[in-house]
Amino acid sequence: MKKITLLILMMIFGLGLAQKVKKEEKAKDKFESRQPQDMSVPPPPMVAFPAQYPNGNKAFIEHVKKNLNTDALKSLGKDLKTKIILKVNSEGNVMNVSTYGGNEIFDTEVKKAAEKATYKIQWEAGKNSRGEKVIDIVNLPFKYSNT
Repeated sequence: MKKITLLILMMIFGLGLAQKVKKEEKAKDKFESRQPQDMSVPPPPMVAFPAQYPNGNKAFIEHVKKNLNTDALKSLGKDLKTKIILKVNSEGNVMNVSTYGGNEIFDTEVKKAAEKATYKIQWEAGKNSRGEKVIDIVNLPFKYSNT
């Protein structure tokens, strides 16, 4: 009798204290559930072929390094990093240059050098999957070593 009572009590407590398992929500689902959805607005264009500097983006990074004012960077430390962010329109013109990193002086110098490297330079515009030219945002990491 004791075993049956114990078994019944265990089942009651097991069912009574069981937790409901929530479906795992992703951050995207949480964000979209809070935002009103306007179905008349089309999604942003997907860039299948990103914008390119003439001779490639590595050539752009090298051009930025050549234009960099190294005298202003001598006191900043050895290894400096930032990200160069460019907005290239559908004609291939650079509309905006910005930098994002941990050192404001370094970011400013890299931005100046990147603006010089893009001055009157026609980029190859980004293209979507249908081959249409679109506005593109280009993110390029930039590293400089003070040696």
